Amino acid sequence: MKDKVKVGIIGVGGTISSTTVILNGEPNVDLVALADLDPDRRQRVLGDIKGVRVFDDYRKMFDACDLDAVCIGLPTWMHAPVSLEAVERGMHVLCEKPPSNDAAELIPVTKLAASKGLTYMFVRQSRFTSRLMEGRRLVQAGELGEVYYAETRWIRTRWCSARGWRHDKAKGGGVLLDLGIHAIDNVWFMMGCPRPTEVMAGLYCTFSHLAPPEQTYTADDAACGFVRFENGCTLHFAVAFSLNTTNRHTPAADSDLVKSEIQEFHLYGTKAGLENGKLLVGTPDGVKVKPIKPSPQKADDITLQAQEFIRAIREEDEPLNSGSQAVMLMQMLDGAMKSSEIGSAVTIQPIA
Repeated sequence: MKDKVKVGIIGVGGTISSTTVILNGEPNVDLVALADLDPDRRQRVLGDIKGVRVFDDYRKMFDACDLDAVCIGLPTWMHAPVSLEAVERGMHVLCEKPPSNDAAELIPVTKLAASKGLTYMFVRQSRFTSRLMEGRRLVQAGELGEVYYAETRWIRTRWCSARGWRHDKAKGGGVLLDLGIHAIDNVWFMMGCPRPTEVMAGLYCTFSHLAPPEQTYTADDAACGFVRFENGCTLHFAVAFSLNTTNRHTPAADSDLVKSEIQEFHLYGTKAGLENGKLLVGTPDGVKVKPIKPSPQKADDITLQAQEFIRAIREEDEPLNSGSQAVMLMQMLDGAMKSSEIGSAVTIQPIA
């Protein structure tokens, strides 16, 4: 077990900015360097943190610093290539979501990491929330019986990102890769991450006319579909940057202008269901509603995720957000995109 893990940061997008500060306070971590093109971003993230070398190019950081691990917070299209470079140089990797543009470019990363005994972990901090942890525990304990159906939604009435790449298909944009990866993974994680076998979906780009004229808007702004798993369970998902809806739970009077957002995920088993923080236990006459009281968390979700990354490195153990799960998650997203293109269901093959 290593005394301290020497960590470098590449880009400060997404949760990596918060992760940087967290890792600096961890007793088993030595925050060595940070690489980002923008000096203002570097200063904003580092703040009063001292002793961290700064670079405008991550390759210069690789050459100049003896690093054990890197945290990658770059735009989506750079995730897999930079992760591969880091693994080739013998570094453990924590990569922002989505871990790649597709499963095909991620598989070489995870295989190489495994062959070298390196930790590859993808960012999915919601897995560490008490809500998802308790749902997973209930499933593993058999409280729901056999889980056979799940629903997940993340819907915004209207949204257009100031970060143009989120709407640029060529740069890994689109609601499926942005919100869909979270929505699908929420229920998949609680289910225990069974292997996906088939996807049928539709992706739509219907609100580009509302974007600023200078913004590239070619990616999906709505996606919905079904995923079937090896254990027979079926998952229905729906995600949208923009949708003509009040999101059902928003009171709206006639002539109201509504702009809202909702996230929800449900599991249904042979013994009970799980909806909005409540366990619905089946009886002959209906369901008995029981509130769920998750155990208090020792820290926030991003802190727990960072600590899990360091734990897996130091103990040479597989992290909770493993590379094999990252590949299967990308296979689901790939399958959804392919299904939308061809207009029929897509079979997902096991990872060779």
